[in-house]
Amino acid sequence: MNRRDALRALVASLAVSSGGLPYPALGQRRIPRIALLSGGSGASLEPSIIALREGLTALGYQEGRNFTFEPRFGEYDRDRTTKLTTEIIASKPDLLITQGAVLIAVAPLTSTIPVIAMFSGDMVDVGIIKSLSRPGGNVSGIQYFAIDLVGKRIELLKEFVPSLKRVAVIADPGHPVVHLERDAALAAAKKVGLSAAYYPVKNPEEELEAALLAARAGGAEALVLFPDAVTLQGRARIAAFGLQHKLPVVSGWEAYATAGCLVTYGPNLRASWVHLAGYVDRVLKGASPATLPVELPTIIELIVNRKTANALGLKIPQSILLRADRVIE
Repeated sequence: MNRRDALRALVASLAVSSGGLPYPALGQRRIPRIALLSGGSGASLEPSIIALREGLTALGYQEGRNFTFEPRFGEYDRDRTTKLTTEIIASKPDLLITQGAVLIAVAPLTSTIPVIAMFSGDMVDVGIIKSLSRPGGNVSGIQYFAIDLVGKRIELLKEFVPSLKRVAVIADPGHPVVHLERDAALAAAKKVGLSAAYYPVKNPEEELEAALLAARAGGAEALVLFPDAVTLQGRARIAAFGLQHKLPVVSGWEAYATAGCLVTYGPNLRASWVHLAGYVDRVLKGASPATLPVELPTIIELIVNRKTANALGLKIPQSILLRADRVIE
């Protein structure tokens, strides 16, 4: 190797180690551009993006110095989301992070842009990856869907209210695995002697109130929220409705409990988003998503809102208190 080739190799290695990508011209670097796309709202995803940034900072990344970050949000508008998807793919970022069902729209449009996903569906079931251990394409990330959690949430409601007879299930019908969750919820309800009715909500601003009123009119004594972008956006309104009409509410993520829902059981999303930074780091350093196993959350937590329980006139069962990871006072 002559001196020029050796110098080029050194510059390239320094660029990768610092998070920069080399220009063809010797000695020049360009900062890798990371795009993020979600069909939900910027407000609902803000805590997750904060966690992602914390993870990147811990790995030595500084926005503007060794990466740029361009988040885009569809704000639950399908046309807007479609337009943003096309624009982002055409702009060819060095790495694309996707959140939620938008991954299904992104996957067929590019086989070259590395995609790191935070996905609450089943990537194998929807045909995006070959297997969790070896994705085999340009997509990897964290999959936080677990079908067994659906039944456990309904069992928690029954523990709180043994006399419970009827629940309403509220979810986004466009969610990638809503059919699996719906079937699991109905089966779990039947197993513990409950009847369940399903109320789809596509847009929290336009349809949520009607669904809640219909659930109450239908005799629902509690609400089961699938943890998705739609119910997450409407969580505070749903919690307030539950308190007003004495309806316990259960879902899967901490944000629901902190918004006033009675109980949640599911993955710690903040920890997952911090961990996602590790995928970003590995891809920017040259790893291929094809060989990065898709991971499942390792931290599953039970959170109870005591203030909500008191307002509903419910005593938290000792069996739940002993298992709770956090009790919101």
